[in-house]
Amino acid sequence: MAASENGVARFFSKISEFEDFIWWAIGLALALSLRLSLFHFQSGDYVSHLGLWYDYIQEHGGFAALKDNFSNYTPPYLYLMWLATKLPVQKLYAIKLIAIPFDFLMALFLLLIVRLKYQNKTIQMLAFFAALFAPTVIFNSGLWGQSDAMYTAFLLGAVYYIIRKRPVVAVVFFAIAFALKTQAIFLAPFFLVLYLKNRVPAWPVVLFPVIHFLFVIPAWIAGRPLRDLMIVHWQQAETYHQMTMQAANFYQWLPEDYYLFSRFGIVLAATSVFVFCLLVWKSQVELDKDVLVRLALISVLIVPFFLPRMHERYFFPADVLAIIYAFYFPRYFFVPVVVILCSLFSYFPFLFGRTVIDLPYLSIFMAAMLIVVVVDTVRRLYPNLREVEI
Repeated sequence: MAASENGVARFFSKISEFEDFIWWAIGLALALSLRLSLFHFQSGDYVSHLGLWYDYIQEHGGFAALKDNFSNYTPPYLYLMWLATKLPVQKLYAIKLIAIPFDFLMALFLLLIVRLKYQNKTIQMLAFFAALFAPTVIFNSGLWGQSDAMYTAFLLGAVYYIIRKRPVVAVVFFAIAFALKTQAIFLAPFFLVLYLKNRVPAWPVVLFPVIHFLFVIPAWIAGRPLRDLMIVHWQQAETYHQMTMQAANFYQWLPEDYYLFSRFGIVLAATSVFVFCLLVWKSQVELDKDVLVRLALISVLIVPFFLPRMHERYFFPADVLAIIYAFYFPRYFFVPVVVILCSLFSYFPFLFGRTVIDLPYLSIFMAAMLIVVVVDTVRRLYPNLREVEI
């Protein structure tokens, strides 16, 4: 009798696994199909930058073209673009295919972080697809042809390994993210507070130049000067001289006067990071996974909100980490909704020449979400504040 019951249990377990497989297969197919349905769109970045870089690689000997400084993107992206020139598809599709795999890698790391909170497989599946079906994630790669999921995937990997208490591995992931895109620096305040709280040792900082050097070796072998390769992040940061490029941040409320406000903006961003670090450093609360998720989201919100020269796409890591935040703290389900919509609507003026909501108003909503997350985090870091009578 017991053997019969065990057999029935195994049978229904197999059925359940098969049903899960069907759901996963349908979800993945739909996520890919949504992206492919947008592949025909040509963005301004494709016309003026990405497409021209692709042509340059093709017209100057393929890999040999990497000896020239024809792009303001980091060498790892150009390696992938060189590989994309080998694909048997048209140029526009090949460029967009560079980023698509990183959407799925990013969603996988998001699932792994959520799995640390929930063992329920349905919740894990929902988290995975919440990332893949987020409008800004779909638009960023499938429509725009941008690659923000590349570095964001490794940022999520860094957060995951911090929660797993493997700080050196986390720093490696952070360094890889930075080697891929300068904007990975948005997570730096998170690592700074972890260092101050003795959760991350100081020595792994040497991994940044080492990993960056490893990534530029192929371009160096191709003939590009090493000095040029080692300062690519600085060159990228100096490309634009505007207080904000459509980003829903603090500088939507100030006059567009870069020479008046640029230094002010840098000091303001530094001040916000200082206050963030001070609040965490002075807290006596253990930095468990709930606190770490909060801190990671604040980090990728405050830097692009207060730092000048931000593009509309630079809230992309915040879009994704806000999804994790909502899964960890369901009462704040509205945070990713508002953050993602603010990012999405800030895309529209550049992509479509259309304004749905004026950017200064989007900045107000983004600021409100930053305040919500900060207040929630302060209440967690200083639980005795709830007992103070006002």
